[in-house]
Amino acid sequence: MEGYYSINRKLLDSLLWLSEPFTKGQAWVDLIGLATHEYTYFYVRGNKVELQRGEVGWSEPKLSERWKWSRTKLRKFLNDLEKEQQIIQQKNTITQIITIINYDLYQKKEQQSGQQKDSRKTHTRMNKNEKESVIKITPPFQS
Repeated sequence: MEGYYSINRKLLDSLLWLSEPFTKGQAWVDLIGLATHEYTYFYVRGNKVELQRGEVGWSEPKLSERWKWSRTKLRKFLNDLEKEQQIIQQKNTITQIITIINYDLYQKKEQQSGQQKDSRKTHTRMNKNEKESVIKITPPFQS
């Protein structure tokens, strides 16, 4: 299969997404979704941790809790992804950073800016057609 489809990052926080232990496929999609799409930083115990595009700054305990997996299962999964050259793990005493190799294959910048332009066009069209009746359908996965 080729091509893309858009998934709003809000899905990653929905009750439906988080309600049961993750499958490996779900964990992989979640990891890509948790990766930052632009430079950012946060602080851990007073230390600044910088993340570049395609990096995830979540600890093993937090991912384990999120995915409802044991730490052993989580480590095996991450190590398998690393062996398959899908990720690079960088661990130290402060934090763990997971780099998604080929992140741009999954989340192209052109795709993101195109989606933003499309949503602006849709919003503009809707404003022009204010007299029309608009029904908002909320997908079942939103919390």
